[in-house]
Amino acid sequence: MKTRTSASPLTSNLQRRSFLKGSIATGALTVFSPNILRAASTDKVRLACVGIGNRGADVIRDINKTGLAEIVALCDTDMGSKPTEPILKMFPNVPRFQDFRKMFDKMGKDFDAVCIATPDFSHFPIAMLAMSQGKHIYVEKPMAH
Repeated sequence: MKTRTSASPLTSNLQRRSFLKGSIATGALTVFSPNILRAASTDKVRLACVGIGNRGADVIRDINKTGLAEIVALCDTDMGSKPTEPILKMFPNVPRFQDFRKMFDKMGKDFDAVCIATPDFSHFPIAMLAMSQGKHIYVEKPMAH
């Protein structure tokens, strides 16, 4: 009768760690590979911005400075107000909307991500709509916690 010798606990832990690392890497590759391939074909993230005055204007300017995003849609319920004017002047040819739902209906297939800089009571429905369509979001609100 042969007796089985078990691996030492150290070897067992190393094998388990190697397996877990390999599994996680494979899973990540599977999940992110379509996005990586798409990102390789385009240089910039196509970004729609909801809430373009006050804090939203600061966020849009900072994102634009990176050179990693192309602003493709602007949305604000108070479009044309004094706080929105600098961003409207900065992006004169970008389509504008006062209702985020209309922006998604008309241009949803034309952007990859959404920057949400709206008051607390309105960021949730915008973020949920974006995520339900597979969009990435940037939001600075309690929901982000």
